Amino acid sequence: MEENNSGASQNNLDEQPFTITVFGKTGTGKSTTLNALFGLSCKTDPSVACTIEPQIAHFEKGHHIEKPIRVVDMPGIGESIDADMQYLPYYEKWIPETHSLVWVTQADTRAYKRDEIFLNHLLPLLHPSLFFTVALNRIDHLGVDEGEKSFDITTKQPSQAQLQILPEKIDDVYRLFKGVLKTTVLFEKHQIVPYSAVHRWGLDTLKTTIFTRRETLC
Repeated sequence: MEENNSGASQNNLDEQPFTITVFGKTGTGKSTTLNALFGLSCKTDPSVACTIEPQIAHFEKGHHIEKPIRVVDMPGIGESIDADMQYLPYYEKWIPETHSLVWVTQADTRAYKRDEIFLNHLLPLLHPSLFFTVALNRIDHLGVDEGEKSFDITTKQPSQAQLQILPEKIDDVYRLFKGVLKTTVLFEKHQIVPYSAVHRWGLDTLKTTIFTRRETLC
């Protein structure tokens, strides 16, 4: 019976448009990222949650994907525990239909507890064919509070100091997410993509990673 259900779920996924579901903590730049990646016009506000229910955009075939593309912008988590639980049914609906799941978080913080807690809630929804990407935004702010040289807005490139501390940041984020995901879905360090949505550094790499098809990794 379990094998039949699994096959039915996979068949249902195969029939869906190539679906990219994007979520993460409120304030990490999720909507700004979507606007930059896909030319959308999601409302953005650094202090107020703008997305309170899933927003869906449809596109034609592209990026070597031989089917229509659907991008789902999910409400941000971490606003409150009650709000997170209120949004959970949206994830229960969309994750089973998702091919590429994108978790937007930020480089300029050490506070990932809400990411960890909510990801644990989602574990039963994750399926083996899912491709999981951690989009590590705000690389332009990395290390600035510790006195490191800031992002060069003229060349739109991280400083050498930022590039030097970036591997350590990626290692930290990888340990956290891998510790939660374990073997639920395939997750390797290269699936963490640092970028700056505001300055558009790293966006091409992020977009290419998001469109990775899980079957190419098998």
